[in-house]
Amino acid sequence: MKKVFLILVFVLATGTSFMNASSANDEFLPITKPVIEIEEDFGCASRCVGWARGLVVDFAERNEDDPNDNQFYMDIYMRYYTGCLRGC
Repeated sequence: MKKVFLILVFVLATGTSFMNASSANDEFLPITKPVIEIEEDFGCASRCVGWARGLVVDFAERNEDDPNDNQFYMDIYMRYYTGCLRGC
């Protein structure tokens, strides 16, 4: 009789804990946050870099040269870049 009573208590206790665990998952509400879209604008300096680099690369291609091999192209790039920054 004691064994039956202990088994019954064990089954009821285990069943109750499983029911509590499953009902807790039903009540879970995820917290949602609004989506914020960020449009990055790197400003005038970024535009100056792209513009000056484009001019130097085009100039080097017309001369059939690699702009990374000659300090001359870096000097031209820096002059274009600083001139563009002055206009910002």
